[in-house]
Amino acid sequence: MKSKNVLYAGIAILVLGIGFAVGTYAYYTNTITGTATGTVLTWTCTADGQTASFTKSMGAVYPGTSGSVSFAIASNIAAQYTITFALTNMGSGSNHPNLNIYKDSGHATVINNGGTITGNVAAGGSSTVNVYHYWPYGTASETYNSSAPSYTMTIECRQV
Repeated sequence: MKSKNVLYAGIAILVLGIGFAVGTYAYYTNTITGTATGTVLTWTCTADGQTASFTKSMGAVYPGTSGSVSFAIASNIAAQYTITFALTNMGSGSNHPNLNIYKDSGHATVINNGGTITGNVAAGGSSTVNVYHYWPYGTASETYNSSAPSYTMTIECRQV
């Protein structure tokens, strides 16, 4: 009987010892909860100061004339821009087949539908883009057509 009491006493001491060990561990355990926050940079890329759309006039356009349209692309962080062109009543197959737009003032690089101009803008800077048009005299007479020639530019800016 004495050995049974010793066994029960040993089990009781073991249970109490585990209880004290867990209680002690829980007593010295500490949980700290924290948060981290960040500031999101406001990024802007503008064309002639506009973020959504802008309009430029090509001026008086008729056979024998040329001209250019310029605008500024600005960004508050370093960015790369791509300008994609869509022509209306300009170029071959249109109402004004001899009228085209160009990347350069020498009229060497034609920008057709889907043509692009790319460039970079430094952080806090701007870049001036020039687009040139030229309507040479054709070999055949062109009849009057009230459909105005124009082009639409879609400008996409990407952070670099």
